[in-house]
Amino acid sequence: MLSILFLPLLLAPPDPPSAAELAAEGEAFLEAAETAARPLDVFLSAHTSFDSAYLGGRDPSHLCRALDVTGLALQLPALTDEQERKFWEETKRDDLDRLRQDAEETKRDNCRFAGGPRAAPRLALIDPDGPSAVRRTETVPHAGEESTGSAKRPRRVELRRQRAHTAAGAVLTTAGLGLFGVLAGVLTLERQRIGEMRGLVDTARSEGRLFTVEEDRRFGELKGDVFRGANAAIGVGAVGLVTLGTGVALLATRKKSRSRAYAVRPYGGPQGAGAVLRLNF
Repeated sequence: MLSILFLPLLLAPPDPPSAAELAAEGEAFLEAAETAARPLDVFLSAHTSFDSAYLGGRDPSHLCRALDVTGLALQLPALTDEQERKFWEETKRDDLDRLRQDAEETKRDNCRFAGGPRAAPRLALIDPDGPSAVRRTETVPHAGEESTGSAKRPRRVELRRQRAHTAAGAVLTTAGLGLFGVLAGVLTLERQRIGEMRGLVDTARSEGRLFTVEEDRRFGELKGDVFRGANAAIGVGAVGLVTLGTGVALLATRKKSRSRAYAVRPYGGPQGAGAVLRLNF
């Protein structure tokens, strides 16, 4: 019964981080990249934080910082993989396109484009003899340019879908691992309570007597806590299993544009067991 009451609290989504918090997270990733073994992975996390900050607050300065990250990544000597270089080049073009679109829609300047009013277009004088062949040729768009522009747009849309897919899987996987950490804490408390109950029973038996009033009250409290803890453990374990399974399924079914985008490293010891999740998205 108590597990049913716990489920709405566990399934309630946490408050999303603000744009300022995401931007600060991106700056922290940039500092960590200076000493990281694989700076490209840290740059990817920094770009994701700045990109999320822009989407949350629509402040073009955050998108400018994301563009700075792509420039730093493309200048790395370690960027020798052709697929990774294409990924960062497409990301840079996507950032530039969004900065241009932001300047046009909001009429505000950013680090790359001016958003003020543009000069009125110049009108050509009417030629009584009709437009020349050269002018007619210049106004005809090239078929190759049209196909290139239309091909870039689906790639950008697909890239954003992949990022959203990966981000959802990462959030659910992290939440599932966190719930299993809560479950481990609840089970630890359960073992401590049961051990204390056994100690009370062993003490009374060794002295050949019944429980005192204080011992009987304490045993009843521990018994109630054990039953409540068991119900909570069942609820947390069920929700954690569903959340972790959904997150892993999303990460497993996404289209991989980079190698080694995430890794789960299990660990164990006398103090407990768990897993460390490393994500790059």
